[in-house]
Amino acid sequence: MPLKILHTADLHLGMTFKNRSYPETVREQLIEARFDTLARIVGLANTEQCALLVIAGDLFHRPNIAATTITRTINILERFQGCTALLPGNHDYYDHDGPLWRALRSEAFDELILLTEEHAYPLQDYGLDAVLYPAPCDKKHSSTNRLGWIDPPSERPSACHHIGIAHGSVQGISPDLEDQYFPMTTAELSALKMQHWCLGHTHVRHPDCNETGQQPFLISGVPEPDGFDCRHSGYVWLTELTDKKNSSSCAVETGRLRFREIEKKVYSVADLDSLQQELAPEGERTLIKLKLCGALSDTDFRARGARLNTLRDQLLYLETDDSELTVEITPELIAARYPESSFPHHLLTRLAKRGDPEALHLAYRLADEVKK
Repeated sequence: MPLKILHTADLHLGMTFKNRSYPETVREQLIEARFDTLARIVGLANTEQCALLVIAGDLFHRPNIAATTITRTINILERFQGCTALLPGNHDYYDHDGPLWRALRSEAFDELILLTEEHAYPLQDYGLDAVLYPAPCDKKHSSTNRLGWIDPPSERPSACHHIGIAHGSVQGISPDLEDQYFPMTTAELSALKMQHWCLGHTHVRHPDCNETGQQPFLISGVPEPDGFDCRHSGYVWLTELTDKKNSSSCAVETGRLRFREIEKKVYSVADLDSLQQELAPEGERTLIKLKLCGALSDTDFRARGARLNTLRDQLLYLETDDSELTVEITPELIAARYPESSFPHHLLTRLAKRGDPEALHLAYRLADEVKK
């Protein structure tokens, strides 16, 4: 019997976003976006008539999460009309007596399976001809994965679908230079001969495509972007497993917010106005780190702040770096700023004639600071 799965991971509910100097209103929107996305995922799973929702670790950002966050999460997950399987990741690792998993056990509904133990989880009682094989994290860091317990195919419970669920790095795909995130290899996963693997931990989907057939494993990536190192729009995988042990999967975009880094050369306020028009459609869903370089006339340089403030009002968040944006130093500017007989006038004029823009701008900044 075919089985349709929605696979996600790494939502990191409970993140506070205090790693940057976000205004409080922005932080609140970043926090709320993650709950909105979880609700959107559950709605998508219902619309697509999925029978199984797999969360492959790090649903929560830490193991000591607020009780209100746990309750709110359970209330959202309970809307799913199928079976939900939740794996502990390295951020929300399993501690039997810890407050997170104690609360989850207390508030769990009948269709929520907490994959906290290293054993097979048959799903026949949920009306599904499938068995889950989890590799739960029991700490934040480990140099070894949790795949070793999985039995060979001949010793597994009888079922049509055998699905592995793990959280950790994959050699050659995930950044893990010190092998501290439950490292796995493609060969190791393939050798376990699952029909399908749902993996979490890596924040970028794998493979990076919209549709795929049978794969050794799928990584969902984050469903909601959480920082400027996350340049994609957030995805989940919809997978259909067939009776023939094959699968087909499609990635669905789920993120609400966007993080972008932009570097722009500008030579006039007209260029800044053009940038503003270009980014206007981004709207209040976008956070941008903007690096400006180039050279502006003295008048335009002084006017840049107003232009950037207008752009800032259009976006959810704007962070600017104009340390490499310089004033165009012309003979007219030198004459306007310094008396002809002054030392700065002589120095700047000589450097301008020499054609050394780096030395010219350094001298101008120093002279301007002294003048202030």
